[in-house]
Amino acid sequence: MQNNSNSEYVTANITLAANTTIATDKVFIPDGKIVAIAAIVAGNPENRIVNLSILDNGNEVIKPADIRFSTKTSGGSFRESMRPVNFSGGRNFETKLVTNAASATENITVQVLFLIEKTQY
Repeated sequence: MQNNSNSEYVTANITLAANTTIATDKVFIPDGKIVAIAAIVAGNPENRIVNLSILDNGNEVIKPADIRFSTKTSGGSFRESMRPVNFSGGRNFETKLVTNAASATENITVQVLFLIEKTQY
């Protein structure tokens, strides 16, 4: 029996509104292995650290780190330009943004792309 691997992706959009320091969004990730993530930021972080984390039922599967560590890079394949991760899908996850200082004027929206590897038999 031969198995072929293919991939798909799911996105989550999280908006950290002005005058807030925490934002969350739930996302369902289908069955498969999440092998990489990438984040795109819209808005001005104003030189603040904005931590992104991913939680499974309240437990961190990706520990908080500044969103710039998850920003897609240039060069290599689509997958190679993303932040490598390794956890299983098939359930709801929570994407979370936390900053240590609220902005009085700036909203930040982050789209997180989850690359899911699926195995077909």
